[in-house]
Amino acid sequence: MQMARPKISDHFESERMSTSHSGNPAAASDDRNAVIAVIHATAEAWNSQNFASVLDLWDPAEPTPFYLAEEQDDWFVGWERLRGYLAPARPSPAVQGIREEMREIHVKFPVPDLAIVAWWMHFEMKIIGRKPIGEEVRVSAVLRRTAEGWRYIHWAESPMTASMYLTRLMERDVDAEKFQPCHERAMQRWK
Repeated sequence: MQMARPKISDHFESERMSTSHSGNPAAASDDRNAVIAVIHATAEAWNSQNFASVLDLWDPAEPTPFYLAEEQDDWFVGWERLRGYLAPARPSPAVQGIREEMREIHVKFPVPDLAIVAWWMHFEMKIIGRKPIGEEVRVSAVLRRTAEGWRYIHWAESPMTASMYLTRLMERDVDAEKFQPCHERAMQRWK
């Protein structure tokens, strides 16, 4: 029987209204909406297939940006490595398309000009010679308020472990309606 996956919102409920905006809910709401808009703009930038445009959403004043892509072995630390990943001189011809969609976006403000954000990203990609693939990825980021609006200074993708991912795939293959009566009969043995 599938157990309900705890949602990040279960943990953020108390954070949702606590902000560093001196008790000004309108300012907190405006900032939260602006941060969420940047998260969705990130998906739009990737979906445009102009991956270099993602760099426009980063704070150029940040001396050392951090970026962890789930498919990479290590962090991209600093502008040279980040630009090399997002805007390489010769983009890979193997990548034939990427689509992202963000959901369950949760924001908190530890201080007025910084936002910590956590969300789920649905990711799809087509590589030459293969069928498209997709997955659900947990993402977290830190954004800073700038004159241009909220901009990234840190991004980390956190995929599920292989065993958790395979378990989820197998759970999807259960016909819950047909399995439920069998499960109930089996549980009667233990009463």
